[in-house]
Amino acid sequence: MTPLATLVVLLAGSLSSSERADLAAHAKRRHVDLVAPRPTPPSPYAPYRPDVVLDLEGRLDEARTLAASLDEERALAVLTALERAITRAPELPQSAFLMAERHRIEAELRRHQPGEQARSLSLTERATALEGPRAAAFGDGETTATAELPRVHFRVTDLGPRDALEVDGESGAADRSVVPGVHHARVLRNGELVWAGYVDLTGERLDQAQRLGVRPVVPCSTEDFGRIDASGRAPRPETGVACARWFAVRRSLGQLEVSDCSRDQCGAFSPLSRESKAPGSPLPAWAGVAIAGVGTAATIFGVLWATGSLEADTPPDRTVFVYRGLP
Repeated sequence: MTPLATLVVLLAGSLSSSERADLAAHAKRRHVDLVAPRPTPPSPYAPYRPDVVLDLEGRLDEARTLAASLDEERALAVLTALERAITRAPELPQSAFLMAERHRIEAELRRHQPGEQARSLSLTERATALEGPRAAAFGDGETTATAELPRVHFRVTDLGPRDALEVDGESGAADRSVVPGVHHARVLRNGELVWAGYVDLTGERLDQAQRLGVRPVVPCSTEDFGRIDASGRAPRPETGVACARWFAVRRSLGQLEVSDCSRDQCGAFSPLSRESKAPGSPLPAWAGVAIAGVGTAATIFGVLWATGSLEADTPPDRTVFVYRGLP
């Protein structure tokens, strides 16, 4: 059975008939059939929604007003519903700060209730874990400096080489020091959100490596390749390409050039041979349609890759504790 290879057209415009014939002949010599690229899986998260943010901020204002009016029962009902709503929208970059503000409103409300001082302190600690300590208001009690708070290592094990981890709104390394508590985390891949949620780092879970359940990159997909710089002697793909073998094709000085690549290592471009004009399997119709345009010193024309051992290594299962709010 002839293995499959996938062609991604990056040039704004369509292929000429002679270029299509040259690529079809090249594919035949390499004993591959050309197919469309694997699509990147759709994001499970909604795009940024200002209306949702305004609604959550409005509920915070409502809870503050009710608490200041000593309508504690209604204020607590609003805060309980608000915690559920914030937890259901972990994709929001400001989710940690919204949750922290919600905790601080309830902490202040309970601070003046008999027998609720311990609950008030716990809520303040939860807010501090999410956004750090705040300066004390004039005449209020002392506040704890960040350096004085206990710390725990938060290490995520299932991030890809192009994944960026945000914890409580701050980008950083996959292994970092945080205050024990429930934290908000997001994982972005090539700028796109691929995971978001709340992670419980308390009790026995301290200093444990965490596997969040981040979706792995689909090998030989548009996501796998990201942006490829084809302006030099050889293509320069981004680090961490999972595709076992592929061919980068560009147009230079009026002709096509091809480079043989393995994962993120590529050989030098060489002119695409026109030696074979024997009829073969023609390129599929989609190959003549431009998918994107990229401007470089030598214009990228396309990316072609062949199937092979494409399965990414699967790390061992780990347990992750994800906080999902009140029932």
